[in-house]
Amino acid sequence: MGRKDIYAKQYIGNNAVFADLFNMLLYQGRQEIRPEKLSPLDPVELAAPYGKTGKGFALERIRDQIKVLSSGEDGRAAYLLLGIDAQAKTHYAMPVRNMLYDSLSYTKQVEELGRLHRQEHDYGDGPEEFLSGIHRGERILPVITAVLNLSQEAWDGPVSLREMLEIRDRRLEPWIQDYKIHLIDPHRMKEEELDLFQTDLGMVFKWFRYGKDREKLEEAVRRDRHAHAVSREAIRVIESHTNSRFPEETKKEKEEAVDMCLALDMMMEEAKAAGVSQGESRLAQLILCLQRDGRNSDMVSIATDEAMRNQLYHEYGIL
Repeated sequence: MGRKDIYAKQYIGNNAVFADLFNMLLYQGRQEIRPEKLSPLDPVELAAPYGKTGKGFALERIRDQIKVLSSGEDGRAAYLLLGIDAQAKTHYAMPVRNMLYDSLSYTKQVEELGRLHRQEHDYGDGPEEFLSGIHRGERILPVITAVLNLSQEAWDGPVSLREMLEIRDRRLEPWIQDYKIHLIDPHRMKEEELDLFQTDLGMVFKWFRYGKDREKLEEAVRRDRHAHAVSREAIRVIESHTNSRFPEETKKEKEEAVDMCLALDMMMEEAKAAGVSQGESRLAQLILCLQRDGRNSDMVSIATDEAMRNQLYHEYGIL
């Protein structure tokens, strides 16, 4: 597992970030899912909301993060499984991959129900229930998987199984099942949607979206209400997935958070200084080349003529 994967999993594994992401996906930013109602599915054994034994089951972890959403309001211990698959690059087979993940989750639940019945010697009321392994009317938990694009490039792969299929006989289309992924891509989100996040996840998404345009990035950062206190986990995700490097001084100022406005100011100053230094180095190389070739008049001209200076940079191959 690479550093990118580790940092991404640690960050989205935070219950507040996890809930924030699914509240945006499922409820347009409304705070319906509360962080305290989320529990990691592995290795914690959870009470099943069905069956006669009251014993729990455990699903193997097959995504980057998978949690169970619990509620005491309806008398059930659990009622929804939520999974996240974070991608640093577009995965062109993601519909098939996620379809497999969800199918495995459902299969595992059915198998666990059957195992519990066999353990209790509760084989049901007839051959149909014995054959199925589960009893008539028993239900399993729904699964929702989100695909998270953690890239500076927009997702350009398929978002449904149909997009991957070559269907030559269109008369077969009504009979062919489809499967759609739930893609969360900051490049496809509206600017006002990025402001709806309740955690610094919105800041992370803005950095991915505007990271290549410093002017837009600066504007987005300075108007973000989380800009002055961004978690170290979020900073590690940004640094490991982009070419950004935050000054060490900003990381030391506070123990748990980074002031993004201060960091951005320092990064711009460093970039400006580096640009001046690079310009001076190029000019020095050009002067040496002109001196070597005896072009003394050109050495005088380049001091005030920027167009000629650029022409000579190109002529001598000075980048």
